[in-house]
Amino acid sequence: MMCSASSLFRTIVATAMLFASGVSLPSRAQAAPAAQRPKIIVISLDAFGAASLHEPQLPAPTLHALMQRGAYAVSMQPINPTVTWPNHTAMVTGVNASLHHVLVNGLIVNQRSTTLPGIDMGAPKSQLVAVPTVYDAAHQAGLTTAQVDWVAIEGSQNIDWQFAEHPDPDGAIEQDLVRQDVITHDQLAHFGVPSQAWRDRMYTRAAVDIIQKHHPDLLLLHLLALDSIEHETGFGNNAGRNTIAFLDDRVKEVVDAVRAAGEFDRTTFIIVSDHGQQSVHQQLHPNVLLKQAGLQADSAARPAFCLTDGGFALVFQQRATDASIKALKSLYVGQPGIRSALTPQEAAKEGWPTPAQSNQAPDLLLYAADDYVFSKGDTGDFVTPTVEIGEHGYPNSNPLMQGIFIAAGFGIQPKGEIPAFPNVDIAPTIARLLHVSLGTIQGKPLTGILAVNQP
Repeated sequence: MMCSASSLFRTIVATAMLFASGVSLPSRAQAAPAAQRPKIIVISLDAFGAASLHEPQLPAPTLHALMQRGAYAVSMQPINPTVTWPNHTAMVTGVNASLHHVLVNGLIVNQRSTTLPGIDMGAPKSQLVAVPTVYDAAHQAGLTTAQVDWVAIEGSQNIDWQFAEHPDPDGAIEQDLVRQDVITHDQLAHFGVPSQAWRDRMYTRAAVDIIQKHHPDLLLLHLLALDSIEHETGFGNNAGRNTIAFLDDRVKEVVDAVRAAGEFDRTTFIIVSDHGQQSVHQQLHPNVLLKQAGLQADSAARPAFCLTDGGFALVFQQRATDASIKALKSLYVGQPGIRSALTPQEAAKEGWPTPAQSNQAPDLLLYAADDYVFSKGDTGDFVTPTVEIGEHGYPNSNPLMQGIFIAAGFGIQPKGEIPAFPNVDIAPTIARLLHVSLGTIQGKPLTGILAVNQP
């Protein structure tokens, strides 16, 4: 599905262009006027798998228009682990988790204690992200930065305008939307109650407000509806396709706002995703085996607890040794649904930090096999069935974990389809377009799609 004939795919995309409702981009990049700065809008469509983007009849005319006029990748490889916060951080830092140290959707707390670890989703960016970001560089260069529902960014001093995942009812953008009757103060105070689709509409309206009134040089926007529905219903069904159509309309809303602000000719649109998704039908409960082994008893000399996260799980052990980690590994190797159990040294080969580098790193990394997902619980059977749901977190070599990349507009050549590349290349590409420096990183700018006037 990802490797369909290029000529057929381009014909379908060209046909979709005829019905793209006015979404048209310049056929070639133009240099920005001397008195004007280039602008970049990054839109992350959470869990949008490369396999979905290459469906010939996907209801996404706006995305197809951007693809036709710019460049799009066969796929974009996420870093390990293939979950939201680590990969959004990779895309703005240009490094993998071995350097930025974000391993889950928040800060792991209470690890290597006598109880189950937890995740603090409200931890500040200063505690979470161990390296500089491209929005830090942009802000320090005097550019205006903005974010809507981006992650691992709480409390950043280098964001000028924001509408957070959990918005502040008294924030500047929030109050502006209240004055426009877009949202009420009560809705802001209970923002998590309505559907994810409703929240994505509000995130988009916040982005439009920031574009029209504050003209950011770099805007990061994250929309979650596809990830939400696929977690509930599985991957590759009409619920997901209908949600993609909804998200395509949100992208069009942003493009139209840029045009209305008079900044269309100097704006680069970058559409990405953090990971893909796959359907699963079996649950694994790794704490069951730890409890059965006596490692969660009050008398345990080296208590161990497992933090589960979809396709992977992290085992933390108090006072772990090489011998105790070897014993932990033996509990899981050969068990049904276990793809692999990796020591810190083995996990480091796949881009994970070691415990010596970060206290977020586990003493043992578990990967689930296809059709299995790690879940909570320390009683009952190790393996239990579940209705079909969607999950991610599997190794980044898994075809269904691959994300999307589309770039079009200012500074982008109409290259069409380009080969797959790692998502750590996003940050240096943004830096190149904005003429800022990120220093030494793992990623490289996508110079093959950039206009010749880009330095």
